[in-house]
Amino acid sequence: MDAESRQIRLSALGIVAISLFLALFVRLWFLQGIDRQKFEVASASNRLRVIHEEGPRGRILDRNGKVIVDNRTSRVVSLDREPLRKMKAPERTAHFEQLAQTLTDLGRPTKVAFIEQRYDDKRYAPQDYVPIVDDVTEDVEIYLAERASTYPGVVVETKSVRSYPYGTLGAQVLGYVGEINEKELAAKGGTLPAGATTTDPPETTTTLAGVDPKPYVPGDLIGKSGVEQSYEGYLRATPGSRTIEVNARGDLIDVVKRQSATAGDDVWLSIDIDLQAQAERLLAAKVDALRGRTDKDGKRLSAPQGSVVIQQPTTGQVLAMASYPPFDPASTVNGISTALWDQLNDPANGRPLYNWALQGTYAPGSTFKPITAYAAMSSGLLPTGNETYVDNGKYTLKSCKGSKCEFRNAGGTAHGRVNVPRSLTVSSDVYYYWIGEQFWVSRDRFGDAPIQDAAKEFGLGSKTGIKLLGENSGRMPTPQSRKAAYDANPGAFVTGDWRTGDNIITAIGQGDVLVTPLQLVDAYATLANGGTRYRPQIVSKVTRIKDAALPPGQDGNFDVVMAVEPEELGKVPMTPEQHNQIATGLVGVTQDPSGTAAASFRASPTAWPMAGKTGTAQVAGKADTALFAGWGPVGAGAVPQFAISVVVPEAGFGGDVAAPLAFRILQPVSNGTLTPACPTASKAQCDLAALAANQASQSDVGSGGPG
Repeated sequence: MDAESRQIRLSALGIVAISLFLALFVRLWFLQGIDRQKFEVASASNRLRVIHEEGPRGRILDRNGKVIVDNRTSRVVSLDREPLRKMKAPERTAHFEQLAQTLTDLGRPTKVAFIEQRYDDKRYAPQDYVPIVDDVTEDVEIYLAERASTYPGVVVETKSVRSYPYGTLGAQVLGYVGEINEKELAAKGGTLPAGATTTDPPETTTTLAGVDPKPYVPGDLIGKSGVEQSYEGYLRATPGSRTIEVNARGDLIDVVKRQSATAGDDVWLSIDIDLQAQAERLLAAKVDALRGRTDKDGKRLSAPQGSVVIQQPTTGQVLAMASYPPFDPASTVNGISTALWDQLNDPANGRPLYNWALQGTYAPGSTFKPITAYAAMSSGLLPTGNETYVDNGKYTLKSCKGSKCEFRNAGGTAHGRVNVPRSLTVSSDVYYYWIGEQFWVSRDRFGDAPIQDAAKEFGLGSKTGIKLLGENSGRMPTPQSRKAAYDANPGAFVTGDWRTGDNIITAIGQGDVLVTPLQLVDAYATLANGGTRYRPQIVSKVTRIKDAALPPGQDGNFDVVMAVEPEELGKVPMTPEQHNQIATGLVGVTQDPSGTAAASFRASPTAWPMAGKTGTAQVAGKADTALFAGWGPVGAGAVPQFAISVVVPEAGFGGDVAAPLAFRILQPVSNGTLTPACPTASKAQCDLAALAANQASQSDVGSGGPG
C-alpha cells in the first residue's frame, strides 16, 4: 500500500470519528437542552401523583327543613396499584389470596377473583386508588395499618356516603346512588350540547369550554333513581384532589398540594316528611291487613303493591308520595349485588324499587266519572248537568242486538232518577253508560272522542311532567288509536273498529283506560281549583351553604340557588256551574248517607268536609283495584289544600279499602293532630305508634261500598 492510499484511509477514518463525536455531542446537547424539560416532567410524574377526591353530596331535606338524606364517613379498603405492578404475577396472586382471606376473617367476605378484577379494571387511571371493600370497621383499618409491610399496595381511605335518618321513608322518591358505570361515565364526558348557554341548568355536564365543572372518574357515585338521579347536577359535589409525593416503592412521603372538594347543593323537597310517614305507615298497615282475605265476591285479595299521592291543588306541589312495598336505601350504599337487584325487582316481592305512584298504571274505574260528566256538560250533551235518566240497575245498548247488550250497576242496584251530582254520589254506572252511547250515536255532532278530549284537558293519557325519571304516560284509547293498534298487531284484537261498547266502557274508566296515581291526583287537583292544571313539583328549592365552617343546618347559612315556582300547564274551560255540579256530587260521596264513601267519612268526620270519588276497577282474572280520589277542604269560601289519590290493586272495592285509607291519612291533618315522623334513632317510640296505627287500620276493612 502506497503512502497516498494510506493517507486517504486515514482521512476517511478521521471523518467517521469526527461524525460520531459530533452526533454524540448533538444528542447530549439535545438531552440537556431541548428535551430537558420533558424529562424533568417525566421525572416529577414518577414521584408526584394526583389523587381525585370525591366530595360530599348535597343533602335532601323536606319542605320544613328536616334532613331526610345526609352523609356519613365510610372507610374503604383500596388498592394502590403502583407497588403491585412491580410484583411478579405469582407473587401478586399470592398477595391477593392472603388479602382476601384476611378481609374474610375480619368479617368482610371477599373473593380473590374480585380483587384481581379490580386490579385489572382499565376504567381506573394508573394513579387512582381502586376500591375493593366499603364500610370496613376501625378495627380493620388498624389491623391493616399495623401490618403495612405485609400488605403492600393496600390502603384504607375515607369517603362520604349516604345516610338516611328516617330509614325507608320516601325511598322511591329519594332514589339511591351507586358507582358510575361505563355508559354513564361516557355520557358525562361529552362536549357541551349545541346551543347551550351559561344559563343552562346544572344537568348540563360540561362548561362552555368543554370541561366538566364536576368531573367524574371511575368509582365515583352518581344518582341512579329518584331525586338523586333527577337532581344529580345540583347534588353532586365539586371534586377536589391531592397531589402526593411517593418514593420508588409507592409509599407516601408528603402531600404536596391539596384542592378541597366543595359539597353539593342541598335539595329541598315539597314533601312533608310527617305526612309522608303517615301515608306510608297506614298504606303498609292496610295492605298487610288485606293480604290473604277475600272480598264480597269471594275473590282472594293479594294487594301486591299500593300508592298514595297528596298534592297541593293551588301550586302543584306534591306533599306526600307513598309507594308500597318500600326498600331500604341504606342497603344500596355499598353497591347493589346481583342477588339484591333481583330481589328488589322481583314481581313476587312487589318490585320495591318501582315508584308505583308514577310508574304503575291502573284502570281508574269510577274515579273517571267526573271527567265524563264534564265532557257531557261542556259538549252540550247535558248543558246544565241536571238532565236526568232513570237508573233501574241495568242498561241495554240501543244499537245492540244479542245476549251481550246488557250492562249492570255493581250489585245490580237501582238508583232511580239521577243527574250529574246524584250519579256521582251513588256511582251510577247506568247513567254513564247512557252518556257513552249518546256520544257515540251522535258522533256527527260531538266528534269521535269527546270523553277522551276532556280527559286530555285534565292531563290523562300523557306524562304530568314531574321532574322524576321513569314516569309512565298511562293510556287514553280512541277510535284512532284502536285502529292503529289493530293494524300493528291484528291478532291482539277482534276488530280494529271502535264500537258503542268501547265508548260506554271508556265512560266509566274501564276497558283500555289506564292512569297513574300521580295523573289521577293531578286531575282531581285541577277539579279542586276550578280548572287550572299545574305541573306536579317534587322540589321546592335548591340551596348552597354560605359558610362551610358553620353547621349546615344553621338558619340563614345558605343562598337560594334555584326556587321552584308553580307552573301552569293549561286551563280546563270549566264554568263555575259545571264545577259546582261536579263538586256537589263528590261532596255527596263523603257526606250524603247514600254516598259510596260515607261510611268512612261520616262515622268520624274530618275537621273539614271533603269531596271525593271511590272507584272499583275490574281486572280479568284478579281481584278488583280499589281507588279513591278527592280533595279538601270544601265549602263556601274554602281554599282546597289537599288533593289525594289512593290506589291499591287486587284489594277489593274502593269504598271498602281506598276511601277509609284516605280518610285515616287526612283526618289528623285536618284537625292538627298529625304525628311527627320518627327518625330511626327513635325506633322504639315509632314502633308503638305504628302498632296503634295498624290496629286502627285493620278495623275499617269492609266498611264502605263498591264505588
